[in-house]
Order: sequence, then C-alpha cells, then structure tokens
Amino acid sequence: MPNHQHNADDWLARSRAALDRVRLGAEAGEVGRVEQVGDGIAQVSGLPGARLNELLRFDDAGFGFVLTLDAERIGVVLLDEASTIAAGSRVYGTGEVLQVPVGPELLGRVVDPLGRPLDRDEPIEARQWLPIERPAPAIIDRDHVREPVETGVLIVDALFAIGRGQRELIIGDRATGKTSLAIDAIVNQKHTELICVYVAVGQRASAVQQVIEAVREHGAAERCVFVVASASASPGMQWAAPFAGFSIAEYFRDRGQHALIVLDDLSKHAATHRELSLLTHEAPGREAYPGDIFYLHARLLERAAKLSAELGGGSLTALPIAQTEAGNLSAYIPTNLISITDGQIVLDSHLAAANQLPAVDVGLSVSRVGGKAQARILRDVAGRVRLEYSQFLELELFTRFGGLSDNRVKAQLQRGERSRALFAQPRFAALRRIDQVALLAALSDGVFDAQPVAMFKSLRARLPSWLDARATALAQEVERSGQLNDDQRAALIAEVAALCRELASTAT
Repeated sequence: MPNHQHNADDWLARSRAALDRVRLGAEAGEVGRVEQVGDGIAQVSGLPGARLNELLRFDDAGFGFVLTLDAERIGVVLLDEASTIAAGSRVYGTGEVLQVPVGPELLGRVVDPLGRPLDRDEPIEARQWLPIERPAPAIIDRDHVREPVETGVLIVDALFAIGRGQRELIIGDRATGKTSLAIDAIVNQKHTELICVYVAVGQRASAVQQVIEAVREHGAAERCVFVVASASASPGMQWAAPFAGFSIAEYFRDRGQHALIVLDDLSKHAATHRELSLLTHEAPGREAYPGDIFYLHARLLERAAKLSAELGGGSLTALPIAQTEAGNLSAYIPTNLISITDGQIVLDSHLAAANQLPAVDVGLSVSRVGGKAQARILRDVAGRVRLEYSQFLELELFTRFGGLSDNRVKAQLQRGERSRALFAQPRFAALRRIDQVALLAALSDGVFDAQPVAMFKSLRARLPSWLDARATALAQEVERSGQLNDDQRAALIAEVAALCRELASTAT
C-alpha cells in the first residue's frame, strides 16, 4: 500500500511539473471550412492567407494543395482519397508548400509523388526535402550542352544525338515504342555515371511494373528512382508527379552529378491539368485546355539544364514523352511541347506496324543540339548518313510508280535498304560507341552493299564480342583518344568485313 501511495505522489509531481511548463494564452490561427467537395477538388473558404501550392491539412489528416485563389474561395486539389471529407470539414494551413524527400536514400526505390514508398514497407529516411516547384536555373548559371547522353540506340546516337542538359521530346501515336525507346536509354546508363529518374503519369499499373522489372533485369536499378502516379492515383498526385520527379533529379544535378529524367507522359499530365482547371472553373481555351497549359510545361522543362562550372557542372537531361492521335503533330499539346523542347524524336505508326523498330521517322525528327553534343568519332563516321538515308526514303517512294532508271539509282536503293536494316535494333541490345563507329564506317565504305539484309541481325549481335576478341587494343585506343585516324578506320572496317565473311560462310 505505501508503494502505491509513493507512485501516486510521483505521478502527481510529474504532472504538476509538466503543467508548469505549459505556456497558457491565446493562439491565433486560420481555420478554413470545406464548402463543396467532389471529383478530387475541394472548395474552401476562410483561409485568406493561403498561398498557391500551399499544403493544407484536413480534419481526417488528409492533405491537399492550393491550385486556384479566388476572392471568396480557394480551389484545393486533394492528394488522397476524399471519402471522409465533406462540406463543413475543417481545413488548416500548414504554411509549407508541397515538398518531396530527396537524396541518395531514394535510389533503387519506387515512390509516389510525396516520397512515400510503394515497393516495400521500409520507410525512406531522407535527410533533405525540396519543394516540388523550383525556379529553373538562370541563363547566366547555365553552360553549353557539349557532352553526349548515349542511348545505345544506333539511329538516335548517330542521327539525333542527345546532350547532357538537353530536352528531347519523344512523340508518336499509341503503341509505337515511345516508352521502350526511353527505357533503352535508361538501361544503357548502367555503363555511365548518370542517375535516372522515371516518372509515370496516368499509366496502367501493369505497364509501370513491366518498366521497373525491365530496368531491374537489364539496367542499374540501384541508380534509378521510380516516381509513380498510376491511372488509379488521384488527379492531384498525377499533377504533382513530374514536378516531384524533377526535384528529386535536381538534388543530384546541384551536387555536380549528372541525371536523366523520363516523363511518361506529358499528354496525360496535360489532360489532368485540364480536368482540374475545369473543375475549379478556370476559363477554357483551345481544346478546352486552360490558358496556362503552355506555362505549366515550360516552367517544368526549363528546369533541365547543364550548370556552369562555378555551380558544379552538373546536368539534368529530360526525355518527355507525348502521345499523338493519328500522327497529328499540329495538335495543341504536341505543338506546345515541340516549341518548348530542344528537338523531337518522332515515332511513326506505319514503321512500327512494319516491325521497323525503333520506328523513328527520320524526316520529322530533329535534335537542335545535334552534332555539338555528339562524340567526335561518331560525328566523323555518321557524316552524310542522315542525308543519304532521307534521300533513299524519298527515292524508294518515287520508284514505286515506275521502273528503276539506272545502275546509280539501284546502288543507292541497295545502300538505303542496308541502312534501314542496320538501324533496326531490338530492345535491350544496346551498342557501345565503338560498335556504332565500326558499323557506320563500314556502311559508308560500302562493306554492306553486297550483303543480304537478313544478315544484319546476326551481325549486330556478334560484333561486340568479335571486336573484343580481335581488336581490343584498337578499341581501347579509339575510346581513349576520342579520335579516329585513317589507319584505325581502315582496321575497323576490315574487322567488320571479316565478320561479314564469317557469317556468310556459316550461313552457307
């Protein structure tokens, strides 16, 4: 009994001490009220001090962010399910904008746009948070785009080179291989120091899972971050996903590292923005998109940049993806994105249907950085390949209406057919720079003119091991110097010709 009395006295003393430390007094704060809720949008009154993109907390611990500010109400986009939010629910301002955790702790993880893990229950112990909306680097803080981002895809690296800090749009109809091309670029970075961020906006959960498994199987998933807002996620999460992905990638760029971000895709992001804007009664414009749709994607993609040496020299390269309808590049969102980015890789549905993959339309695709960011040895051998290939495509179309006129035209068509077969490349079959140089040099020298088209699949698969076994020193010297003299070029062409003879003898 005395022990019980002693415990009670201790508890009473501790309670009085705790109460003495409490500062009593009036505390001012803004409390809002939900006036209307539905379709992922809440109309809130009573928060005159709320800011754009400010994070708000509801009574049920749910969150939303401010999208529009009106005289009487603010439009709040809900980030989670709104099953318990109703008219009359209280809303509290947090004074903070929407933020996402950043840092090396996210590498290898699958997260939602708020940084919450989706792959396993293990939480992410990030030491730093960044706002999802951040200003783009100023012009004075940027450097020239000179270094290449090698995708391992021959037709891209040879004809439409992508540089570190560039924004290259991948655009085409549905099922033309847009995501496949971007994932090939991510997988090829297992040979480089680039850190990759893949952002899924409005994609099917099964498609996102396939992407993640492909990177884990073929690439370096431990240097990738997957930000997922699938089709089943709330519109608010889909809207925030690209901005969150950029903040995650910018953390590495700002520390002098190099990052690559894939946005899959911005057409669905634009549709989400239109949906939210119409629900918050914004004035619709062309194709019912709000007037700020161009600014939305411009301020997002401008964050990709190559920083100056004074700021560490890091880079962030963006590969946004957009979908067209019936190949219509003049639609509103495609024209917006084409004007914002530094070039586009256009994928053609007819080429995809003919199994010419990757289905890159050489005539409509362009890189506005191009040769400035291309490795010198690749630029030297690529030379006139794009022009000759474009001429072949036009000539092939023309000759369908009549017979072949002379031997020169026949030779040009034969060379073009071999070029097309060479540019066809299966997924996850990346070519090293030395392999690409050897193939393009042999193509320009006419090594393939007399070879059967069916041979190129085996040639592409055998070439890396062939060069490793027979021309190791040559390949290392070319890679080290970054230049290709006449003797080295002749030696590479000779090795490719020897492999062609080997394949021809085994075929017979």
